[in-house]
Amino acid sequence: MTFDFVINPAGGGGKAAQFWKSVEPEFEDVSYTVHYSSLDHGIREIVHELTSCGQEVNLIVVGGDGSMNEAVNGIADFSMVKLGFLSCGSANDLAKDVGTAPTVHEQIARIKQGTEVRRIDVGEVIMHDYAAAGDESGHTLPNEQRFRFNISAGLGWDAEICFRVEQSPWKEKLNRIHLGKLIYIAEAIRTIFGMHPVACEVTAGEVKQRFEQCVFCAVMNHRYEGGGFMFGPHAEHDDGILDLCVVNDVTVSSFFRMFPKAYKGTQFETRYAVELREPEFRFQTEKPVFVHTDGEVRGLSTDVTIHLLDEKLRLLF
Repeated sequence: MTFDFVINPAGGGGKAAQFWKSVEPEFEDVSYTVHYSSLDHGIREIVHELTSCGQEVNLIVVGGDGSMNEAVNGIADFSMVKLGFLSCGSANDLAKDVGTAPTVHEQIARIKQGTEVRRIDVGEVIMHDYAAAGDESGHTLPNEQRFRFNISAGLGWDAEICFRVEQSPWKEKLNRIHLGKLIYIAEAIRTIFGMHPVACEVTAGEVKQRFEQCVFCAVMNHRYEGGGFMFGPHAEHDDGILDLCVVNDVTVSSFFRMFPKAYKGTQFETRYAVELREPEFRFQTEKPVFVHTDGEVRGLSTDVTIHLLDEKLRLLF
């Protein structure tokens, strides 16, 4: 049995390469190849090449949730891939929700068996119109874009935070000293005070609902996003259903009262959060809003469909 390790040296806030060096000796008794990503040859491209050969691949990603997002977007044939994950990110929402072995050594032992442990759902975002995240024109073009996700996808406030973090000069500095979460907290607070609610029509199955002051929509395949916020308390990653959390008509003061409840998944006890559960949602907004998949900002759109793929992801953990 052969394994292909895909490592982003900058993954996990710069910890991935160091983490791999610490665990590599435990794979001395198996056959493996290591593939390091770069700016010119990213994880998505590496994974696409590895999974286009028509043979079964045991693929292990070393990094954070963003690295796993890139990997799932690169898979050419889901039926020929068994995917493992050695998590060393700052959020680790995927590993937390799926439930990995208690220790790294036990995780490695399970992966080395090469046995499929479970199959989970994979989501897809379809942006029916599009503008680049940095486009300040306020206009989108009918240029369809598609992106897969593992954990969650969203529109509005949470996606804008991800964009602001990527633009911040503090991100790299704080990641170096393993305090990367601080920049997310700082940008979240700043974005709350400057939030711009939009009118949003949500189509869920046969039902349409209009939210006049929508702050954000979080579509959850797993329970957690953003390092532990339980926007999908009833989400199950293999049930063929997506869980939607819509936050609407909230002031800054009421937002601060409601938002801590998301750590326990009790935000729906307030009048500001609405929960819906369907295999597919469509969102149409009055103006372009930021869109993310697994915390990776994909651009701006006014018309987005989010659904589950027919394929399942086969996991080694």
